[in-house]
Amino acid sequence: MRVAALAVALTACGGQAAANLAPSPSPSASAPHSPSPVGTTFNIIPEPGVNAAGTITVIAGASGTTIELKISGLQPNSSHVSHIHVGSCEQPGGILFALNQVVADGTGMADTRSEIRATYPPASGHWYVVIHAGPDMQGSNATYLMCGNLF
Repeated sequence: MRVAALAVALTACGGQAAANLAPSPSPSASAPHSPSPVGTTFNIIPEPGVNAAGTITVIAGASGTTIELKISGLQPNSSHVSHIHVGSCEQPGGILFALNQVVADGTGMADTRSEIRATYPPASGHWYVVIHAGPDMQGSNATYLMCGNLF
């Protein structure tokens, strides 16, 4: 009965099936984290003219994956949208998962963890992470600041 009611509600509102929605990031976006759990670490490559540097650590779990972004050289107290995409930095694809906002401290350092409900490595294809220039996807904020392949 509850399943039927949910299906009717989604249809009536023009909603999407839940399987097609990206999971929401966990609310603990900016809390300092240390030490980092053991995982696989990848470099984040800045776009030309960007003086930031960083790493992505992927910690695969039985029911999900933790993504930790550690970045230095950001504008102090800045905020940046981040996502996991399908494809690579060289061959971009669509957004798969929203990650927590990357928030730099007063020295331009950021350490942000996100939990996603997906297993790593993916069964097929590749993933990459993008950090955008600003806190939303409007105007120049939508441009890539940094990109890192997860392979």
